[in-house]
Amino acid sequence: MVAVLLALLSLLAGPVAAYSSLFGSLAVYLPGMMFTVLVMRKIGGDSAVFLRTAMLAEFGKLALTGLLCAMVFIWVKPLAAGYFFLGMIGVLIASWFGLAKVFQGQ
Repeated sequence: MVAVLLALLSLLAGPVAAYSSLFGSLAVYLPGMMFTVLVMRKIGGDSAVFLRTAMLAEFGKLALTGLLCAMVFIWVKPLAAGYFFLGMIGVLIASWFGLAKVFQGQ
């Protein structure tokens, strides 16, 4: 939802800014979703398996984020780099607020 909102607000600066922001948001959201799916499957089981899965999933998340950023910067022309990073940071901050809200409720 934050990605779409940022893309719509970036549309005021032009279509290049809008799709740059959307690509930046997706470059953070997709690896984060992969991490969540992999780790959530191992909750409640053996703690060693969970820790190994969390470690590998975190490494995979970082590698996939780097790969997606590289792919966007190589293949998407023209690209507004500032709006790309705005989308990345916006989705990261939204996920941090969501996580803080979950822990606040406990």
